[in-house]
Amino acid sequence: MANKNKGKKKEKRKIVRKTNVVLKKKKKKWTSLLAPKTFGGGEIGESLIIDSQELIGRRVISSLSSFNRGRNTSIKVIFEGKEIVEGACVCEPKGYYILNSFARRIVKKGKTKVFQSLKLKTKDNVDVVIKIVLVTRKKISRGTATSLREALSKFLSESVKKGTFESNLDSIINYSFQKKIKENMKKVYPVGSLEIVLFKKA
Repeated sequence: MANKNKGKKKEKRKIVRKTNVVLKKKKKKWTSLLAPKTFGGGEIGESLIIDSQELIGRRVISSLSSFNRGRNTSIKVIFEGKEIVEGACVCEPKGYYILNSFARRIVKKGKTKVFQSLKLKTKDNVDVVIKIVLVTRKKISRGTATSLREALSKFLSESVKKGTFESNLDSIINYSFQKKIKENMKKVYPVGSLEIVLFKKA
C-alpha cells in the first residue's frame, strides 16, 4: 500500500517561544531589633529581611545579664517587635523566665518544694501567667504545704492586680517582688529559697 504521505512536504511546526519575564528580586537587608528604653534601648538582635514590617510581632529572647542587670545568664527576657522607628524595630517586653536547670538547683533534700501556677490580670488589664517555686527551710506536712500554697495564691492575686504588667515585671527582675513574697509567707512557714520561674503575657 502506497504511503499517502509520501511526496508531501512535512509542515513545519511553528515554535512559539515564551518571552522570559525577569522578575526583579527585592534585596534583603539587615535590620536591627532594639530593646525598649526601660532596658537601655540597645540592639538585642538583627534579622536579614526584605521589609522591616516583617519584624512586627517577631519574638526575641535575651539574657538579663545583657542589660547589666545581674550576671545570671539563666534568666531570660522575652521581647516582641512592636513598631518600626527610623528603619529599626523597637521591641516591647512580653515576659521573663528562668531555665529549668537553674530552677532545679534551689530544691534540696530534707526540704519541701511548693509549686504554684496562676493566670491573673494586672492593673492595666493584661492577662498574665505566673509560675513560682519555693522551698521551705525544713520538711513540712502536707497540711502545712496546702496552707502555704493557698497563702501564696492569695498574695499573688492581690499583688499582681495592683501594678501594671511592666511594673510587675520590673519588680520581679529586681527581686523586690520575691522578697515581699518571702516576707508574707513567714506568717505560714519560713521560706528558704524562692524563684519566679515564669511571668509573661498570656
